[in-house]
Amino acid sequence: MGCPWSLVAVHWTDAFDSANGWVDIETYHPKPAHVVSVGFLYPDALAGYVSITGSYMPDEDPEMETVGMVTHIPEGMVNKVVVLGEPNWSQIIT
Repeated sequence: MGCPWSLVAVHWTDAFDSANGWVDIETYHPKPAHVVSVGFLYPDALAGYVSITGSYMPDEDPEMETVGMVTHIPEGMVNKVVVLGEPNWSQIIT
C-alpha cells in the first residue's frame, strides 16, 4: 500500500526581488533563489507545471480521490526532478 506516485525532490529557481527600499544599481548583486520542494509527483495536474502533493489519504487505496498541500511549479523554473527512494510502507507504524 502507499501512494502510487513517485516521491520526488524538485529543484527550481523561484521568482525573487531585492530588499525593500532603494537599491544602488552599482552595488546591487542579485542572488537567485534556489528552492528544493519534496512531495509526491502529481501527474497531469496542470499543464505547463510540475505538480507535487504533500499529502494523500491511504484509506482511499487503491484509487486516490483526495490530495492535500498541492504545489504547482512552472516548468520553466524547474532545474531538475530527482526521484527519491520509495518509502518502505511496511515499516510505518499504524
